[in-house]
Amino acid sequence: MKTEGEMLRNSGINQSLINANSKIDNWSGIAYKFLVDYAKSNDQYMAEDVRTASIDIVPEPPSKRAWGAIFAKASRKKIIERVGYGNVKNPKAHCTPATIWRTIHAA
Repeated sequence: MKTEGEMLRNSGINQSLINANSKIDNWSGIAYKFLVDYAKSNDQYMAEDVRTASIDIVPEPPSKRAWGAIFAKASRKKIIERVGYGNVKNPKAHCTPATIWRTIHAA
């Protein structure tokens, strides 16, 4: 059974994804393809690394939280897996911990 926190997290991620797709045609498809391609040539990374690499390739969504759905999908499809946590590089995030991902199988 999911906790209230997990349900609220998932709801927020889904809302961000819906919003991104409503503002940018097929945003999720573009972002997912980019992540899969990125995974083919990178072993370990954080979401912020992928977002930074996607600048000028993937349109920026209204909220960076939309990327959460993209990473969740890649994880469900066994393309990536969580291997730990590290501090983000963005100074405005105050070194908050975030997931480190590892490529399992790039489709």
